[in-house]
Amino acid sequence: MKKLFSVILSLGVVASLGIFSRNAVDVSAEEADPAKLIQEYLEKVVNAEYEDVYNESFSVQMHLNDLDSYEKALFGVYHDTDAVQYKLYSEDAASKYYHLYKDTERICDLKMQKQGDGSWALATIFNDQKDYILEVPAGMKVNVNGSEMNDQYLIEANVPASNYLGLSNTAGAPKVNRYRINAMIDIPHVTSDGKECGLMEDVTNNTIYVGTDATADKDLANTIIQYAVTCAKFPAQEAGVGAVASVSITDSQWYRRVSGVQNNWFTSHGTSKFSNENVLKIVKQSDTSAIANVVFDYYASNGSVDRTWNCGYQMTLLNVGGVWKIAGMGIDSSLNPNAKKIK
Repeated sequence: MKKLFSVILSLGVVASLGIFSRNAVDVSAEEADPAKLIQEYLEKVVNAEYEDVYNESFSVQMHLNDLDSYEKALFGVYHDTDAVQYKLYSEDAASKYYHLYKDTERICDLKMQKQGDGSWALATIFNDQKDYILEVPAGMKVNVNGSEMNDQYLIEANVPASNYLGLSNTAGAPKVNRYRINAMIDIPHVTSDGKECGLMEDVTNNTIYVGTDATADKDLANTIIQYAVTCAKFPAQEAGVGAVASVSITDSQWYRRVSGVQNNWFTSHGTSKFSNENVLKIVKQSDTSAIANVVFDYYASNGSVDRTWNCGYQMTLLNVGGVWKIAGMGIDSSLNPNAKKIK
């Protein structure tokens, strides 16, 4: 069983590492080197030598985080921590992984990577960092936090955008190049020809769709709100499946799934109301394709029982013959600012 080590941090005006111990157990010669490296790394973090820590991280993992985001993430993890415990949980000849704890709370991980000259580099593995798939319209050249997306990051080229794969026929779906970007702390800045691109993070997976921000398109936004209300009315028994079919591509996984929903569970009600309808964001992936986040509140009452639902949809649309149709849907109530937070 791997034992827990501890580092005591002094966070004064001139911060420094104080006592480094292994719970009163002698540290053997084999363990002294990693212990010293972790101590030196945490000294730099506590002393806010963030740029040095940031530069060292590239020797441990490939990432495209900018310095500002990295500094904020380091500060968020370590700024109020005066004692850190760590425990080795995985190792091989070239790398070692540690869990770091404040009391019993795991605050992050730490990776040590052996370098070509035999030295070791260290980097914090943040709890919230993500590996993303970036889907960029085919033919569009983009930079991520200032770095060009090239073959080093490319997974697939000129393939249908993944949010349209539920269509039986993807011929009309936008074509994209898919890139992998790892260990991202925040949604990155993506630019094309020096201009910010529109970005939409998928609510069901770690995919970011790149396109043109079309949130200001009021006609499309009104259509999306109308479609969201129509879809919500069906499970509430206020509209039939035909109403959903009229706004959807019926030869799709989305429509097959929603049209099979049993709505006889919904309590009969005499009063209902939609309110706070709002399209938070629209990103056009091409002239005839778009993905949007839309929210609304739905109230229903039968006279003795009433309830309000705070709803959020992520809607994928395709323009077919001049008419927008729903090609897919993700449901995420956390998009709605009125949603009750889970404690």
